[in-house]
Amino acid sequence: MVYRCILPDWAAKERPDLRRVVEGEFTHERLKELNSQGYNCYFLPNYPSVYDSNTTVDGSSIDTFNFVFCDMDLKEGKHQSKDSFLEIVDSCGITPTYVSDSGHGIHVYWAVSDLDAMSFLKLQRRLCRKYNTDEAVSKIYQLMRVPGTVNTKNKDHPVPCVDLHSGDALYSCEELDKLLPPLTFEDELYCKQHYDKTYRLEETIKVDDKLPIKFAQLLRNNSEVKEIWSGGLGDRSKGDYRLGHIMFANGFTKEEAASVLVNSAKAITRAPVHRINYAQGIIDKIWTFELGNDKDSLTLSSTVKEILEKHGDALKGTRFPCHRYLDATLHGFRLGQVIGLVAGSGVGKTAMALNMFKGFVQNNPDYDHFFIPLEQPANEIADRWKTMCGGNHALYEKVHIISNYEDNGNFRHLSFDDIREYILKFQQVTGKKIGCVVIDHIGALKKTTKDGENQGLMDICHAMKAFAVQTNTLLVMQSQAPREKAGAGDLELGKDAAYGTVYFESYCDFLISIWQPLKRCHAEEGCPTVTAYKFCKIRHKNVDEDDIQEDVCYRLFFESKTETFRELTQQEEKSFDFFNNKATNSRKKDRKTDLVPYKSTTWTKGDLNGAILVQDN
Repeated sequence: MVYRCILPDWAAKERPDLRRVVEGEFTHERLKELNSQGYNCYFLPNYPSVYDSNTTVDGSSIDTFNFVFCDMDLKEGKHQSKDSFLEIVDSCGITPTYVSDSGHGIHVYWAVSDLDAMSFLKLQRRLCRKYNTDEAVSKIYQLMRVPGTVNTKNKDHPVPCVDLHSGDALYSCEELDKLLPPLTFEDELYCKQHYDKTYRLEETIKVDDKLPIKFAQLLRNNSEVKEIWSGGLGDRSKGDYRLGHIMFANGFTKEEAASVLVNSAKAITRAPVHRINYAQGIIDKIWTFELGNDKDSLTLSSTVKEILEKHGDALKGTRFPCHRYLDATLHGFRLGQVIGLVAGSGVGKTAMALNMFKGFVQNNPDYDHFFIPLEQPANEIADRWKTMCGGNHALYEKVHIISNYEDNGNFRHLSFDDIREYILKFQQVTGKKIGCVVIDHIGALKKTTKDGENQGLMDICHAMKAFAVQTNTLLVMQSQAPREKAGAGDLELGKDAAYGTVYFESYCDFLISIWQPLKRCHAEEGCPTVTAYKFCKIRHKNVDEDDIQEDVCYRLFFESKTETFRELTQQEEKSFDFFNNKATNSRKKDRKTDLVPYKSTTWTKGDLNGAILVQDN
């Protein structure tokens, strides 16, 4: 969302060091900071799909239309009070999507599914007539006050802007057309003139409809380009960005790429000037690192001195503690990092992830956290969380679940991008800090490419670190090991066991594998439910001072009633040794299984004497 914050006259006089106008895609915290400095905070209900922070937004760059709205201002004297106006809104039978009290009036919004620029203008004028409100909001570039901020125009009498109603009403243009008064000749003339002026249609702007020969060759030889150009990806904006990256990789100049993108399926539905702006916005972002004649264009590299001056000498990321038996390194887990969790099928990845998750929730109470089961409904995870919390309702409020299943049972088929965009939106809308995000598991995510499953998984692996950094969260990504690596779930796993691609380990800061050494003996009376785990990778390790080490097996006992892990007692250690010998002998008889001898190591440092995990029954 694009915001524009404007300093009133009194604040500009008191703080000449501040810029009069600040525009950008701000976080909730940044908006609060600007508002506290005196800025009036506004947002664009309809906005540019491609935002360039180096260019001030104007009407010609707005191409995403989601809302129509009206603005009732008490100062105009058209309505006696806010309550009387709200009664009119309620009585008209056009249920709003959002309503806010702007302080000096009421703002009413209706979400529209198939809105474009001209439809927006016409509906705006008709809404003004329907509700007798300010017709000045009938502009393509229209700022509206941000709910949750304060109107600071009068220094001595600040007025809050608050939400009054938030719903899910969604209309089509045809539905609203039937509910609103007809468009007058004067209003139709205004809409045409404003549209032409905004998109500079009175100017002679030529768009070259011819595609370069180089692109025709690329279209013929590259199946992905052919699919994008034919609209096969569905999301046309993402398709055009992907197309831009492919052209950049194939040596297209900016001019050649522009002649292609102005003719894409999304661009050709727009006015000529808008086609050019749309294509140029994509090109400016992708060709960021193209070398120029001046030093300022060399932005891809930095000296070590520049990096340390910018980021500081210390390792980045806020420390984010977990259970001691996992978080026992000098550097520790930090926001912006990725933890890979690898196990075979049926070993208890979800149980391990939930227990790890509980450690993050308990040790970081200032944060909210997300658990994202891609193969289980939300109520199943919620029930397990309830069991683990043992009636501690304080742990309910901080945990959010994104399920791949809707309440009616329909399958969402979430992608990695879907989850990242939702987390960013959640932070922006609620103003809450998100700590841990667990995704269970990478193989169940929707793949966006058509070049085979491995390519899709590699793309997700490449994006894992960016996800953690952009959302400023600790990402726990689960990966299922194939049967040839995990056996029956009782084989020790290494860093090459992640499902689908060896790239997984490369993009993790920590890689933890889990298995059940005693799984072949579980049916025998007295066999403890134990799971082993080890750190296959610790990116920032200090061998002399870390209490936990790479490639060392640790053990925990699984309490099935509470679904939690704990240390083994001395008796359970003896029982484990006994059954581990039997399980090892059983594995030797399985010719299909590569035997990896299991050796338990007891800690000599730290608070625990050892650790192993157990089956997710």
